[in-house]
Amino acid sequence: MLTNYHTHHYRCGHAKGEIEDYVLEAIKQGYAELGISCHVPFENFSEMGDHRMNYEDLTPYLQEIEAMQAKYPQLKILKSFECEYFPRVHEYMEALATQTDYLVLAGHFIFHEDEYQNAFSFRRPKQLEVYAKQVKIAMQTGLFKFLAHPDIFMTSYPKWDATCEAITHEIAKAALECNMMLEINANGLRRRNQPYPALEFWQLIASHYPELKVLINSDHHAPELLNDTYTKQARQMAKSLNLNVVTEL
Repeated sequence: MLTNYHTHHYRCGHAKGEIEDYVLEAIKQGYAELGISCHVPFENFSEMGDHRMNYEDLTPYLQEIEAMQAKYPQLKILKSFECEYFPRVHEYMEALATQTDYLVLAGHFIFHEDEYQNAFSFRRPKQLEVYAKQVKIAMQTGLFKFLAHPDIFMTSYPKWDATCEAITHEIAKAALECNMMLEINANGLRRRNQPYPALEFWQLIASHYPELKVLINSDHHAPELLNDTYTKQARQMAKSLNLNVVTEL
């Protein structure tokens, strides 16, 4: 069964196409379920950057998904947000959980050395340790269904080392304890210059945590990329490692 639970559209500011364009592509490709999961908007949290919808778009966004659910009953369309989690937004996340079908956890930022630091720029072991700690805290809230691109910490990190291995164990154990899935993210392959999905990360998961549930998502920012070569490559990678792939939330 073909499904995708990580989908963006024009409101996030770095994707193209209306929600309906993504729905039509999913139907064309024979998908059974499509989760719309644009980056969560924040009010008074500028440190999270501007690659997300405006806070004022939150309600129209949810209403548009509901309109698509009514218009295209042949496809199961789900409401979601891709979310950064910090204690200061806990109540907000709780409120969003009641308005959506699921929430996606994404550790794009950490709070370290009295500032918010971007995961795409991690260069030091301590940053990875803070990332893993924050991810674990977020998982323990029970608010999220899966962790998007858990290996995002490898984007700028110099090489796979003992710290990478240690935090992979930490993330995997937390996912099992919290009954969360980890995502193989095809968009890292699509960008080509992004070293995720990180083979070493997933080899460790395969060898030490074969029971851990793995979800493969396109994380596409254009409708035509839903089931592209890179999404298929991500599926093949999971198959070659004999990961415990699931296709439904």
